[in-house]
Parts: sequence; C-alpha cells; structure tokens
Amino acid sequence: MTLMNFKQTLMAVTMLLGANSIAQEEQDSLGVIGDNLDLYAVLDLFKNSNSLEEFERSLNDPASKLNNLDLNEDGEVDYIQVYDEDDSDAHAFILRVDLNENESQDIAAIELEKTGTDEAAIQIVGDEDIYGKDYFVEPKGDEGITERLVMTDLIIINVWGWPIVRFIYGPTYVRWRSPYRWGAYPVWWKPWRPLTWRAYHNLHKHHHPYYHVVHVRRCNRAHVVYVKRRRTTVLIKTHPHHPSHHPHKNPTTKRPGNSGVGPGGTKKPGGGNRRR
Repeated sequence: MTLMNFKQTLMAVTMLLGANSIAQEEQDSLGVIGDNLDLYAVLDLFKNSNSLEEFERSLNDPASKLNNLDLNEDGEVDYIQVYDEDDSDAHAFILRVDLNENESQDIAAIELEKTGTDEAAIQIVGDEDIYGKDYFVEPKGDEGITERLVMTDLIIINVWGWPIVRFIYGPTYVRWRSPYRWGAYPVWWKPWRPLTWRAYHNLHKHHHPYYHVVHVRRCNRAHVVYVKRRRTTVLIKTHPHHPSHHPHKNPTTKRPGNSGVGPGGTKKPGGGNRRR
C-alpha cells in the first residue's frame, strides 16, 4: 500500500467511526422534551443517594448539570422538586417543575415497591407529555447480561441493597416533600443556560450501559398512587417538542434522533426573566 492509499484509508476509517458515533448518539435521542433530563442518569443518581433530600439537591446541582430542562423557555434551567407519594410500601417519587406561580408539570416518577422480605422493584417512568407513552427505565443489574436475553421484560432486578431504598423502608424515614416552590428556591441554587443536546448527552451517556428501557410496568400499586396526583399543563401539551408531534417515535425501540440540538439547547423566543 502506498503512502497516499494509506492516508486515504485512514481518513475513510476516521470518517466512518465519526459517523457511527453520531448515529449512536442520535439513536439515544427521543426528539422530545425529555431529551433534556436523562432518566438513566437520574436513576443512577437515585441509586447512589442516601436520602431524598440529598437526591433532590444533587439532581439540581449546577456542578453535575444533570438537569437540562427549560420548560418555560426563559433561557435558564428549571428547578426540579421531588415529592414522595405513598401507599403502605408502594412509593411514587414525583419529579416536578413549576412553570410559573400557578402551573406545574410532572417530568417523571420513580416508582418503588417492596416485593418481599428484603426485596424491592423499581422503575423510573417518564411522563407521557415529556417522554411519550410507556417510557420505562430500570436497572440491568451489575452483571449487565440482560441486554443479550431475548425476554428482557421478565428480568426483575432486586434493588433492596441500594442505600436509599434501605433508608426509605427504614424506621426513621419521614416522607419527603420538597420545601421549595416557584420564586422560593434554596440559596445554593444558581440556574444556568441549558446545554445543547449533544453536549448534554455526552456528559451523561456513560450511565446508559447499566440501565435500559423495557416494555412492561413493574410497580402497578405505585403507579396508581402516582396517577391520582399527576400534574400537567396545557403549556407543555402545545410545546413544539411534545411527543404528540413525533408520532413515529416509539420510546421503547431504537429510533433515529433529532438534529442533535435538544429542545432546551438554545434560548427560545418568547422567554422572559424568571423571578428567583
């Protein structure tokens, strides 16, 4: 092989690898509002938190930039509140954003149920106005083999060993309800401009090998608890990145992505200044 041919081959391989990398990133994009809160990363944060208070603070930590949502389009990331709604040993941990003084929108719910002695099941369920219908994310397990199994929906991971799960079912747990509201945020909260989707995705894609989307709901009792308390708003239903505008997208299967700039990627027209 001549030097010229070698350079041409090297360039072709480099371009192919780059194209494959972009294609994989776009495969992970839903093309909807939910692109700006990675539920794989959120569930991983929940797994590694010691309390709901710690989880809410870390979820909104400016250093981690896990939260990339700007639902009211004011050019700044929104604060995500966390609420525990429960019925006996079934819990729905609701992630909610205030769009203004009067309207709130649920983003997702972490649904947790005790299924036996020292056993618990968990899923994070994206709100259908944010992620589309039936978007369920759950852990694969440390062995990471479920992706190779045909019937992955039958594999249920016991999460009793997670520190926060043991805390929630412990004798000292008091139900957590976020003390913060629109215009009344913690002193450490410093909102920032949302990242582009690709920059945001690259920050958090390392969580993806350990979680996956499945086709079945695990925690039916917890979901009933959540449905009774769900909040949504017409402002989101008319959003240009609402899932209803992308009917060809099925969140439980592989799909092509959007242009690589998520709905919170740039400052959007019509935004105002938020009172903090």
